[in-house]
Parts: sequence; structure tokens; C-alpha cells
Amino acid sequence: MSALVAEELERLHQLIAWSYPPGLSPESVAGEACVWCDAPREDTAVDLSTLGPLRACAPCYAGQLVWLVSWYDWNGHVDACTPCQQGRVCHVGRGRRVLHLLTTELARKQPPLCTGCQGPLRDDEPALPFVWTGQSSEHLGYGHTRCLLRRATSR
Repeated sequence: MSALVAEELERLHQLIAWSYPPGLSPESVAGEACVWCDAPREDTAVDLSTLGPLRACAPCYAGQLVWLVSWYDWNGHVDACTPCQQGRVCHVGRGRRVLHLLTTELARKQPPLCTGCQGPLRDDEPALPFVWTGQSSEHLGYGHTRCLLRRATSR
């Protein structure tokens, strides 16, 4: 995993603060419970926003942080790795993928799906992380290598 400087931690905090799940309980909206697990507020709760009382318990916040850091580590490797970009075998890329997928449960995320075909990312299929820019923010996604390469060659 990467060593993080204060500016990067602040950026990650902002990403976490804006990525809480939909359908919050009244307790979560009032800042009395964690936005992810609905556990009652504790002294170690992390304030997610200066605009409202939304909070996260320390374990859920740490899960979100580890998920983001591992995703960006995997994506950073892919950006610099020719074998990964070409859909070839890369043990470092595979290791970063496995590490990231281990954080999915900690972050209370659904198992990742390919953005191209909406299929699950199976262990025996090469897959890559990627970023696309929406109307108001960046979105972190995944794709089977075959789906991403097919999309790239059709453009």
C-alpha cells in the first residue's frame, strides 16, 4: 500500500464523505449513527461533512479508506504497466487486484461488476480498474480486460 501525505488523505476523506450509501436511516441523517452500519455514535466517530452531522464509525471509515487506497494503487500500477494494459499476465497487477478485492467486504461494497458487460469479475478472468468522469465527479469502475480492449478498438 502507498504511504499517504496529508493532502492525499484530505482528498480521500472528501471522496469518502461524498460516497455514503443511499437510503440513510433517520439516526444516520441526524448524526447519531454510522452512515454505513447504523451503529450508534461513539467518541471515535469521524465527521464526514462540515455541511451536516453525517458521521462514520472508525471501522467503517477505515474500510472505506483501505478500499480507496487499494483501488488507486491497483489503478496506478495498471497505468504504468504495459502487460496489464495489453491484457497479458502480470503478477504485480494480479496481486494488487486480489488485495483490492479483499477490501470489498470491509468497505461494505457489493462485489465488483464489469461496466461493459455487467458480469461479475471472476478470479479466472483478467480485469482492470478504470476511472470515468461523470457530470459532477469521477467514478471508479472495473472492466473485464476483453470488454475494455474491445471497447478501445471499436473507437
